[in-house]
Amino acid sequence: MDTYTKIAETWKIPKNRMKLFNAKGREILVINVEGDFYACENKCPHMSFPLYLGSLDGKVLTCGFHYAEFDVTTGESLGPATKKPLNTYKIKIKNSSVLIKLSKRTSKLE
Repeated sequence: MDTYTKIAETWKIPKNRMKLFNAKGREILVINVEGDFYACENKCPHMSFPLYLGSLDGKVLTCGFHYAEFDVTTGESLGPATKKPLNTYKIKIKNSSVLIKLSKRTSKLE
């Protein structure tokens, strides 16, 4: 059985923005791309710098330190800085609640 944890309400994450949350001792970055929500660990897989200090342009998240780029919809690396994907989390929206499954994934988000 999949267990999901509520970390926010959808209205707390405006369209085309990202916001950092803590869930059970983990830093989770939740990203809203045109009303679709995605979640990843707040550590760049390149050198573990915090991703919330980076920038979001459409579905591309850029680390603010070494400019590693990632597609938040798939978790895939897009640039030469690293080939490692984002550590992503399954996410779902129920009513207006943002719920995540806390076991990490490293493949395409669902």
